[in-house]
Amino acid sequence: MKKFYYIIIFFVIFSCANNKVVYWCGDHPCINKKEREAYFKKTMVVEAKNINKKKLTNNSDIERIILQTRTNEKKRINKEKELTKQVKLEEKRGIKKEKELTKQVKLEEKRRIKEEKELTKQVKLEEKRRIKEEKELTKQINLNKKNIIKKKNKTPKQIVNAGDDPIYEEMSSSKFLRLVEKITNKNLLRPYPDINNIPD
Repeated sequence: MKKFYYIIIFFVIFSCANNKVVYWCGDHPCINKKEREAYFKKTMVVEAKNINKKKLTNNSDIERIILQTRTNEKKRINKEKELTKQVKLEEKRGIKKEKELTKQVKLEEKRRIKEEKELTKQVKLEEKRRIKEEKELTKQINLNKKNIIKKKNKTPKQIVNAGDDPIYEEMSSSKFLRLVEKITNKNLLRPYPDINNIPD
């Protein structure tokens, strides 16, 4: 039974011993299990070094290197996070710009369609006005033609009867013809005929 107690005490003492193991990932100590596992997946090799109390100077150097690598890793992770954040922000900006551009294009298209509709409406109105004016003009021309035809066809209101007036009774056709001949012979040599000079 004593042996059993000695064995238990030996294991307790051995397990309480300060035996630190540091894993190395290439040229620097591994920061955590994730880095150690990632390095192991790449190279299939992980070095483990024991740290003894006797090597205090080495221990402090190793701890300083570990701290430095941890801070460097944190900085790298923070930089990666910032870069991914910036990339996401740039993507959001790009999407926002694309949405704004598509919105502007749609607005421009709507404006263009509206302007085209207004132009076609104005053209139709102008066409209607032109047709109306043409109809009015043709109507007016027809009215003028009718008035002219009516004036031509209109007979004078007073009809002079030759039998009622004594002057017309005296004149016959032969006398009238002689009178015309005298006037023409008399006025042949003149440059302009004198209308007021009528012989009796």
